[in-house]
Amino acid sequence: MIMKRILVFRHDKIGDFVLLWPALSLLKNAMPDTSIEVFVTPVLKSFALACPYVDHVIVDSGDDQAIRKEIDARQYDAALVSNSQFRIYKIIRNLNIPYVLAPKHNWYQYFYKNRTDAQYKVGEGCWRGGCMLIEAFLTAHNMTIPALPKRYWDVTAEREHWQQYYGKQNDEKLIFVHPGTGGSSGSLPTKDFIKLITQVDQSTQHKCRFVLTFSGEEANLAGAIFDEVSKQGVNITLAKPLKDLTDFAKSIVAADMFMAGSTGPLHIAGLHNVPTVGFYAGRKSQPKVRWQTLSEQHKRLAFTPPESKRTGRDMSLVDIDYTAKSIAEFLNTYYTK
Repeated sequence: MIMKRILVFRHDKIGDFVLLWPALSLLKNAMPDTSIEVFVTPVLKSFALACPYVDHVIVDSGDDQAIRKEIDARQYDAALVSNSQFRIYKIIRNLNIPYVLAPKHNWYQYFYKNRTDAQYKVGEGCWRGGCMLIEAFLTAHNMTIPALPKRYWDVTAEREHWQQYYGKQNDEKLIFVHPGTGGSSGSLPTKDFIKLITQVDQSTQHKCRFVLTFSGEEANLAGAIFDEVSKQGVNITLAKPLKDLTDFAKSIVAADMFMAGSTGPLHIAGLHNVPTVGFYAGRKSQPKVRWQTLSEQHKRLAFTPPESKRTGRDMSLVDIDYTAKSIAEFLNTYYTK
């Protein structure tokens, strides 16, 4: 069966969509002549269009009747429900889509004829769930499952441009720091980010320029950190505003390291295979494994408070001295020729 169009549902947060990119890469590389299309939230429209594995975007307007008509008009050969909700089932249930595949979770899974296990295993990142869905789809249609790339978004040709944009001088290392958080884990307290940046700067053998990134509502937080760190004589700058999420996402290719809580920006850095430093809650569910970035394993550093019900969510208990030493050692080793 020749498929002209396939629709993938992933209409939630930025980080969740980023972690679908490995699955989308499998689908596009296995079916290069098929139009791979995604259903996403409005904030993700331009970013989804920039994804090299996506050919068309349908935006979740909230008007289910209009969405249903739009999906019906595009005459999809298959729909893959990565973000499974009863609402999505109701939108597509009577549409003429020959093959629909949904994951085996939630009670309404039984309304779908085709279901598959898309639950990532212990010790795997949650990005594996999307891949399992696509792998099941490809296997059901007797198609070879491609290898995953090391870098999911190759915009290295723009790296020098964005390094200049962020003011890099000579052999400086650009260390991006995103102190806000929009993820499931909290981030470090402001005083700890100040201490961390200062100690890393003092401990590394490399000249660093720290770049504070932030969204609109995080401007005061970033400004407070900038003011205090600047007093320590650290080379630090506030990121200049960019026109949209897509430009910001591209600009992260300039980074030599990206530090943040479990947020969308941290996962975007993983698309570029940039070394990432993540701060996660200390829980038995191992969020530092579950929410790991897409950077290669040796480029991922993760830190948590002591694991327990009492301490696991208290990010102020992260050992900043140990964290700063580990980051500095990584920079000294990884970037020393």
